[in-house]
Amino acid sequence: MKKNQRSNTHLRADNTLMWFSTLLLALLASCSSHKSQENIASDFDPEKDYFPIKASIDHAIGFDIVYHNSWKEVLLFRHYNDFVDTVRFALVQNGAPDPKGFEAQRTVEIPVQRLASMSTTHLGMFEMLDAFDNLKGIERAEYVSSTIVKGMVASGQVAELEPSGTLNTELAVNEGIELLLGVGYPNAQNDAYQSLENAGVPVLLNADWQEKTLLGRAEWVKLLAALLNKEALVNSRFGAIEDEFNNVLTQVENEVKTGPTVITGIAQGDAWFVAGGRSFAYYLLDLAKVVYPWKNSEQTGSIRLDFETVYEEGLKADFWMVPSTAKTLNDIRQADARYTDFKAYKNRNIYNIYGRYTEGGGNDYYESAVMNPHIVLKDNIKIFHPELLPDHELVYYNRLK
Repeated sequence: MKKNQRSNTHLRADNTLMWFSTLLLALLASCSSHKSQENIASDFDPEKDYFPIKASIDHAIGFDIVYHNSWKEVLLFRHYNDFVDTVRFALVQNGAPDPKGFEAQRTVEIPVQRLASMSTTHLGMFEMLDAFDNLKGIERAEYVSSTIVKGMVASGQVAELEPSGTLNTELAVNEGIELLLGVGYPNAQNDAYQSLENAGVPVLLNADWQEKTLLGRAEWVKLLAALLNKEALVNSRFGAIEDEFNNVLTQVENEVKTGPTVITGIAQGDAWFVAGGRSFAYYLLDLAKVVYPWKNSEQTGSIRLDFETVYEEGLKADFWMVPSTAKTLNDIRQADARYTDFKAYKNRNIYNIYGRYTEGGGNDYYESAVMNPHIVLKDNIKIFHPELLPDHELVYYNRLK
């Protein structure tokens, strides 16, 4: 439910998924059907509002939630240039009848007890909602930063559903997964996900990575809250984060007129890819009011430039942000000796997102940082305007040494 209503010109894209021919999945699929009359609670009251506390979607543009008395309608949006595709799910309170107009794989009984997640960005959401007990499957533990989740995998409480790069559909079914949180566009075609849905396990694709703001990405936690009937908890905790985030922004607005000059990225061969003027990477820089040479570009991703163009800017830029995978100044020198000419190199003002990096490959910037937009903001402000936050220590960013 949004406070600001969007255009109602969404084109709905509930495409019927193709069937697979394996005997196991065919048998499982044949068992999936809408709720029978005997599964409706005897004390069900169609006039009762089973969700008196609701969540409002105020920042995210990729989804919305519409509340009805005994079910919630989730709308997932895929934005195109001129229109928006919409995929709809019905989240139905346990014991209530299923609404009409939804296929079985788009109907989910709530609160969901056994969930699987295929992205580390979801794990911070489970943590915020005290919902690790509901997490029963992940992609694989290799890239997970959370010691809690790693421990749950080691103890067998959480299964690795894709340890070798291929989703193990049979394992997901055997683990009793009721809903899988996947990654992708809402109407994207994925053979593994289709196979799982044919086995009776709905797949809800989370597209938080499409959001262009920190609060927009973090607000996807409200979708998980809707699945768990934890709106009261999410409203309280997200609201506190939102307030702290806005307080820092107000401080920057009141006390900063302009910031230092910045370049981004690093050369790959003869090409140098820098953040576009409408990208999420530049959005982060703009929050700190930095001076960025390519702020007026229209690209939502990276801009391909030649080495010499960025080199000229690098000679005078005060800061150098996120130089690919470089973790030390030696990595910078080894990549190209000419980088030592940069002002940011000489002043040791090069920063990357490896503040919470594990040698196994996990990076908490892609995990808990999603649910801590206020800390990511503070990290950025600390880098460019340290006098504003004298007591803040960098969490997700690191200064190259």
